[in-house]
Amino acid sequence: MNVNLCVKSSVQNYSATAINSTQYEQKNNKTFSARNKDSVEISQSGRLASTFDLDEDTANRIETAIQNADIPALLEEFKEKQGSLPVDEEWHYRKIVDPDGKIYSLTYAESLLRQYQCAENTITAYYAEAHQDNLSQGSITDSMNYLSMKYTKFGLLMGSPYYRADMSEAEREMALRQEKALLLGGRVTLGDPYALASSGGTINIKDADQIAHQAARDRIDELINEYKRANGIA
Repeated sequence: MNVNLCVKSSVQNYSATAINSTQYEQKNNKTFSARNKDSVEISQSGRLASTFDLDEDTANRIETAIQNADIPALLEEFKEKQGSLPVDEEWHYRKIVDPDGKIYSLTYAESLLRQYQCAENTITAYYAEAHQDNLSQGSITDSMNYLSMKYTKFGLLMGSPYYRADMSEAEREMALRQEKALLLGGRVTLGDPYALASSGGTINIKDADQIAHQAARDRIDELINEYKRANGIA
């Protein structure tokens, strides 16, 4: 409900004072009763006029405007207008669907985990054939000796037929590290540019962070849309 007071600015200041004065009188003297729970009752127009040196017509208009103002409705209208602003609306619905931020945080963490698990799976698959070849050598000791013959200078000096001269020194060092981890039941390192070359290279922390944040935002947006559909909000 809109309230339009067509008075001078000085009168507007008077009206605010009048309300405060009247509320004080109502609290202490209880000479005026509220018309209903949604309305505000003030002093008679004659008292307004005499107290604040207003003409009777102005006092009447101020009294009528305030008495007709549905304060709760105006507050709700104000809240709705605030909620229509993009930032306020986003914050409002985010607080509804994820009040403590746990969903956002969990989704972010899960996205990071998926990215690293995907990289780990790619690396494991890359060395799978070599890992089976290593296992076929027999005991763990035999398999470790086999790795040494393939990737270290000892294999080169020994003239091992298994030495991987076709690989760079850095690639041999990485292969030794990864295949040894698989052989001993450890975790492969994710900083393997050779195994991850076909999937875009090693994980960039900044990119992974951005992807995870986007996944979290998408999840919250999804929950907001579900909430709106369930409550008939366009």
